[in-house]
Amino acid sequence: MQTPVFLDHLPDIDTVAGQKPVQYRLARNKALLELMLDNSINWQTRSSCPACGANCASSRSFSQTLLEFQNCTNCNTIYAARTPDQATLDQSRLAQTPDADDRAFEFTSLLNWVSLTEARLERPLDRVLDIRFATLAPGFPEATKRLSHNRSWSFLPLTPDSDDFTALGEEVAKLAPKAVLLPAELDRVADPAALLRTLKGAVAPGTVFFVASSCADGLEYEILGADSPSFVPLDRLTVFSIKGFETLVKRLGFKALEVSTPGRRDAVILERYFNSAENSDIPFWSSFFREADKNRLRDLQILLQRSLKSGVLRFVLET
Repeated sequence: MQTPVFLDHLPDIDTVAGQKPVQYRLARNKALLELMLDNSINWQTRSSCPACGANCASSRSFSQTLLEFQNCTNCNTIYAARTPDQATLDQSRLAQTPDADDRAFEFTSLLNWVSLTEARLERPLDRVLDIRFATLAPGFPEATKRLSHNRSWSFLPLTPDSDDFTALGEEVAKLAPKAVLLPAELDRVADPAALLRTLKGAVAPGTVFFVASSCADGLEYEILGADSPSFVPLDRLTVFSIKGFETLVKRLGFKALEVSTPGRRDAVILERYFNSAENSDIPFWSSFFREADKNRLRDLQILLQRSLKSGVLRFVLET
């Protein structure tokens, strides 16, 4: 199994801590509180870790925005102790205002990932199915049309369906993709295993899956935990660890071809925290970030990528 490194520029902190991300977090927290106050919502209790299956009794509990979470002591995965049913989660996403920004940069990164994997496997992945929530940014299909060249890149939004994703599986089977892309969905679904199981059952053997998720092993989560600006409870119902996700996909019958943590934001998020937090004194890290320049931050981010300690994980799987 390969563990490539994705060297990239450090982002501007405003992409995480600016007004737009703050407004998004507030909107999602408001949506969560409305769900919690709605007595008609069917909440499902998770009695075990959705990644490794360990009983939740041995996990550490904490609360964020009034929602209880567990941190699995067996695999380090973070997960909500209970979730709304899938149709309710989908409806809450539908209520969000679509982001109309151009998505060329994000698509280029995903396209490079697919192209590199295609070269390693030495077989074409020319029919990509991109599965996303219904709030898909209008600019993304335009970017794919402009940049994907001879590769077919189709979109299938997740819409209110059923907890076992029956209709989704039927649609995927009709499209018969050679590659399935899940860029951000496993964090947000009530049952990640059910989504992966449905998709695996709908495609031919040898289909390649590109899966991205937040990474509980990242330095950002290790230091900040639930105080991380990336931790938006309704969008982080499950934050997988490397070990936890490896355990899950093996149990479901996938073969893991590649794992990487190509995140770019850990260093700038932690720099901002240590330069603004009051009475925050953590040995080594406090002085490291307060004295860091851009070169030191970039070197740290590269180290985190190389050591699988960034806040974003990527897996390439094969059925």
